[in-house]
Amino acid sequence: MKKFVLLSFILQLSIFGVQLANAQVLSGYDIMKKSDEVPEAKTASFTATMTLTDKKGQTRVREVIEKTKDYGDTKKSVIVFVTPKDVSGVGYLMFDYEEAADGSKKDTDSWLYMPAMKKVRRISGSDSSGDFMGTDFTYEDMGDRGLNKDDFTLLGEEAVDGNPCYKVEASSKDKKDKNPRRVFWISKENFMLYKGEYYDRQNNLQRKLTCSDIKEIDGFWTTGKMFMENVQKNHTTLIEMKDVKYGVDVDDSLLTVASLEKGRVR
Repeated sequence: MKKFVLLSFILQLSIFGVQLANAQVLSGYDIMKKSDEVPEAKTASFTATMTLTDKKGQTRVREVIEKTKDYGDTKKSVIVFVTPKDVSGVGYLMFDYEEAADGSKKDTDSWLYMPAMKKVRRISGSDSSGDFMGTDFTYEDMGDRGLNKDDFTLLGEEAVDGNPCYKVEASSKDKKDKNPRRVFWISKENFMLYKGEYYDRQNNLQRKLTCSDIKEIDGFWTTGKMFMENVQKNHTTLIEMKDVKYGVDVDDSLLTVASLEKGRVR
């Protein structure tokens, strides 16, 4: 009798274990939502170098500074080019909005300041797919696309440089998007993005993104390097983060269009 009771108990535990495992299976949307919700600092400041390499192997190196501040319903960021001289003073301001309870999300508001023209140009929705300052990243890549514009499918699991990842396909609800299909490799450990593939409207691979040097800084997961390759143009952009600081004082007045025009962010 005792043996029967023990076997019955073990069987119940096994069934419960299977049910628990099934309950923990994540959908493509669940994974992307967890990635989108990776904790970020309320304020941040850093510098970065952008190395652009063309098909002839010629390179251009730019240095930028960025400051961000999260206001709860809105995250404001400003990027200003410091060097070289031909782009010095160019500024880009973004307002990313929090997703609403019903899943809707207001599109990012963004403005580009060109010192040579001495005026600010608003980046509209139709411009967001354009290349950001000649790099292989788009204006949309620089902000937060949100989750409501895509349908997500879990394709499986695949390691990237030894890091176990979920492989998730994002299909845009707007088939007119520059990249209506994208595939992301999201870490199973920390839900950070390790790799991305971007396909054009003919479903041909257009760009490949590789993220590396991912580590915790002051308790926040941080991507140290982002390498974007446009395989159709044979052109690449490497962004390397430096001097990353969290919890720093960021003056509200710096995150304004007026500050862009005055070149206050340094």
